Amino acid sequence: MREICFVLLLSLIYGHIDPLSITLSGFSSGAFFATQYQFAYSASVSGVAIFAGGPYYCAQTQGTNAFLSCMYAINPVDMPALENYARRASEAADIDPLLNLQNHRVFMFSGIQDATVKSTVVRSLESMYRTFGVVNIESNFNLIAAHTFPTINYGNTCTFSFTPYISKCEYDGSGEALNTLYDNLKEPVPFIEDNLVGLDQSAFTEGRSTAALSLGPEAYLYIPTACKNPETVCKLHVVFHGCQQYKNAIGMQFVLGTGFNDWAEANDIFVLYPQAAASTSNPINPNGCWDWWGYLGPNYAIKSGYQMKTIFNMIQHVIATY
Repeated sequence: MREICFVLLLSLIYGHIDPLSITLSGFSSGAFFATQYQFAYSASVSGVAIFAGGPYYCAQTQGTNAFLSCMYAINPVDMPALENYARRASEAADIDPLLNLQNHRVFMFSGIQDATVKSTVVRSLESMYRTFGVVNIESNFNLIAAHTFPTINYGNTCTFSFTPYISKCEYDGSGEALNTLYDNLKEPVPFIEDNLVGLDQSAFTEGRSTAALSLGPEAYLYIPTACKNPETVCKLHVVFHGCQQYKNAIGMQFVLGTGFNDWAEANDIFVLYPQAAASTSNPINPNGCWDWWGYLGPNYAIKSGYQMKTIFNMIQHVIATY
């Protein structure tokens, strides 16, 4: 009864987005970042879908670790060190309590031919989840796919890994993810492009410029038709693109071509697409990746990380406003 009253109170405060419905997904750097955000803000997240991403704090603020251990698996991932860091961060309240993870749903994907983030790295994240008590895990490590986001019929050939890093694999990656994260979804329907709106990301950076945080000027929010009615109870899913998938690199292909909006239109799910951006100095991030190795400083993986706080503020805005 107490939990029901709490949910009702949150609904009255925040409007018609169910505050217990917030889930995340990401591809490549976006997958590492989604895991990062999931661990840091586990109290306000109910699940995550990981496409080609590795363990929390995998790079340990070292670019060499990012390449040699967390991507190409030349060196083994130091799982005890990562897990101990997470425990210390949780004890210090730099991230939410790790016990929250036990209630999360997780979907994981890694293509057999992914040479950029090896499947062994993704499997090490699965091991980390199980160490921290996550039991609701669905995964696919069997598709003959390169380093790419898999769709049914949009993008490159599935075994190719080049821009826009979205491929027609006869596999509905977004659908598999969302059906793991939510129950009883209806079949997707074509999304309505006019339902997509822009959000000024500078409104959420707490006075810093978006360029200083390697963020683009706008995020994008898909608002399902039914969710324009304030009496409709809706969900919220946040999707993080990978490196070289920000708007200035591939236009709106990640936002419009990955399939999330079709599922969202049919199932009353807001979809938020934050945008990173390329930066060649201060910070150095030439491929427009999310900060999962520390290019904005050592706090990148905890609540006080600049990009982490920005995303938290953006999510709170969407819940409170729409």
